[in-house]
Order: sequence, then structure tokens, then C-alpha cells
Amino acid sequence: MARRCLLLCLAVSFGLLASPALGAEKAIWGPTKLAGGGSSFPLYRDLGVDTWQFTLDWSSIAPTRPARPLDPSDPAYRWPTGLDAAVAEAGNNGINVAFLSNFSPRWANGGRAPIWAPSPAAYSDFLVAAARRYPAVRRWMIWNEPNKGDRLQPNASSGPTGARTYAPLLDAAYSALKSVTHSNIVIGGMTWTGGEVKPKPFLDDMRLPNGRRPRLDWFGHNPFPFRFPDIREEAISEGYRDISDLDLFTREVRQAYPRTRLWLSEFTVQSDKPSRDFELVVSRAEQARWLTASYRIADELPSVAGLGWLGLLDEPEGPGSANWGLLTAGGARKPSFFAFRNAPSRRLRPSVRAPRSVKRKTLGRRGVRVRVRPQVGGRVKLVLRTRGGRSLRRSIRRLGAGRTATLRLRRIRLRRGRYSVVVVAPRGERVERSLRVK
Repeated sequence: MARRCLLLCLAVSFGLLASPALGAEKAIWGPTKLAGGGSSFPLYRDLGVDTWQFTLDWSSIAPTRPARPLDPSDPAYRWPTGLDAAVAEAGNNGINVAFLSNFSPRWANGGRAPIWAPSPAAYSDFLVAAARRYPAVRRWMIWNEPNKGDRLQPNASSGPTGARTYAPLLDAAYSALKSVTHSNIVIGGMTWTGGEVKPKPFLDDMRLPNGRRPRLDWFGHNPFPFRFPDIREEAISEGYRDISDLDLFTREVRQAYPRTRLWLSEFTVQSDKPSRDFELVVSRAEQARWLTASYRIADELPSVAGLGWLGLLDEPEGPGSANWGLLTAGGARKPSFFAFRNAPSRRLRPSVRAPRSVKRKTLGRRGVRVRVRPQVGGRVKLVLRTRGGRSLRRSIRRLGAGRTATLRLRRIRLRRGRYSVVVVAPRGERVERSLRVK
């Protein structure tokens, strides 16, 4: 309890418990096509997806060394079939795209397996070509889970080997992507819950040969869970950092990178049966409940830029297959499908205009008026709360999508002080505004 109280004080000092101005993006890993051959993006749009994620496997895209590595039209490059159309379709549906750049070709890493670290210069050249090939993409994740020995080599279970290997790759990637356009968001770290090196030591050891930290915009982390998601839980022993440790991990990241946000690329809990990837398994109903709790945590922590679900579909049934999807392998909707649809989406967050201050006499005569423009039609809830979170008054009204309306809390008698006005949209998106009573 003492530790959690200390973290709460630190969270306040770091601004972690302030009301979310923008909220977290709702991201997903999934295919570009559904089982019947139709596009997945209308479904992603209906689910409220903000960002679709995809892996660029460098070892497959450039199996031989390009003569002009900065030129995406060099014949050595074999860009994924249909990816240009998928990026365009995502944009047409109002969905961002995030690319994870992973694996190195033998010509770039000394003839070794794809998990071996490549030449930073060769890696940065590839990223320049990729950014030129896909100019609409602005989110770039640099390698996947480099704190694990089966994802990046050289690495070691003790010592800074993996982090010191990774740091030059990240810094070179930052220079390369920013050289194409400064608006590219470079997501570094990309740690996993555990690994040969736990997230905090890996973060501490991420240093260039000159001792400087590699540059990044957001810190990536895959907080796969070991227990039901609850930010009030104590940290797991031995340095693990799962979804329930995001308050602590934010503080640790911001000691190294002040004001940096977290991009939680991969998160899931599988239903029905364990798999070759994860032992943890819950029922389908519980999978939906875990998902709902996780997206609530992400949306309420301003330090979180986005949370990505892995993935849209269960794997085809077979030995060790993973049931982590919102849909079965055959396309049937699981309870988690509806939970994900109802999870907060930054794109669907309503616009809200509320007074910053009001006089006590005005409250007693007229109450509080708040202008709301929801992106999705349905029940919209307006709640007046104390700074401690206790609800004082609420109003619920059905509003149409894209139509501005005034919600009103009538004749309220309050003491002078600070309160908050919270608007909850039909799919769970929350907007909170501070209200001072004079």
C-alpha cells in the first residue's frame, strides 16, 4: 500500500492522472483482406480503429543488396504485394498506419540469421527507401522486442549487450526517417513485458558508444499481461512490466526521456486454450472483460499514445495455434469483438466546449451548460465530479452523429473550488474538462 501511495504521488507530479486531452489511439494488428476476399478496412473503421499496424520484413523485401538503397524503385526491393493499396485504403477510412521494421537480410548482418543486428547505415538506408515508398505513413516502430534473445542478437541475459546493440540502430533510424519528413514519429525501445533483459534495465542500458541516449519520439512497449489489468496492482517481482504497471513504467521511461509517451504496440489475452506463444488463457467472456479494462487504463493515462490489440483473427486451428482474435479463424464474432468496438477511440472522441469557471450564483440559477458534438450517435452522458472523482450530478441524452447539442446540469449548489465535467460518448470515449467554481 505504501508503495502504491508513493507511485500515486509521483504520478500526480508527472501529470499521469490529469484528464486526457486527446486520449489513446485504438490500434490493431490484422489482415488487409477478410476471408471472403473483401477489404478489412471498412470493418476496422466500424470498430473505431485509429491505427492499423503492419510489419515490414526487411530480410524479405531486400534479400539481395540494392544498387541504390535509398531509391524504393531499385529492382532489388520486393515490396509487399497490395501494401500500397492497403495504405491508401486505410487513409480513405480515416485510419493511420504504423509500420514495424524488423529482421535483417544476410548481406547486411554478416551472413547471419535475420534476428542479428545489421549495419546501422544499411538499416537507415532501407528506412529512407520505405518512407519514400509510403509517404502517408507517419508512425515507424524500430525493431520488435529487442530485449529478447530470440528477437535480437547479439544479446545476453545479463549486461548491456542487447541494449548497446540496439541503440545505434534506433539512432540511425531516427536520422533517416526525420530526413524524409520531420513529421515522422519514430518509436524506439519496443520492449516486451519480460525478456532476457527486463524493460527497465534495457532502457537504462540504451546508450550510444559516446554515452548519449539514442533519439526517439515515443517509447514502444508490448505489455502482455500476467494478471487481470488493474493499475492499482503492485508491480510484479523480478522487473516485469505488464499492462498493470504502466504508471510505474511511465515514470521509469520519463526519467530517461522526459515527456515521452508510450506506444503499446501489442497487447492480447487468448481465449479457450493455451498456445505455443502464451500459457495464459481465459474464457471468451473474460477475454472481453480483460480487453475492456486494458483500453480503459490506456485511455485514462495521458502518458499512453496508443494501445494495439493482437489481433483481428484467431489463428487457424492446429497444434499450438493462438485464439487471440476478436473473430474466430472462421470469422465468427467473439465477445471481445464487441468489447473492442466499444473501447475508446481517439478518432471518435467527441468535441466538447465547457466553461472553465462559473460563479456559485450562476450555478444555482442556471446550472452548467456544455456543448457536445459526438462522432457517433447514441447515448451521451454528462457528469459533474469532485476532484476526487465522486459524481455529484449527471445528465443523459441521445444525440445524433455530427450534430452539436447543449447538455445541461440544472441548478447546482456547490462550494467554491475545483471540479471536473466529464462527457462520455456512446462508445466509451471520455472527455474531461476542469471547472472552477468562484
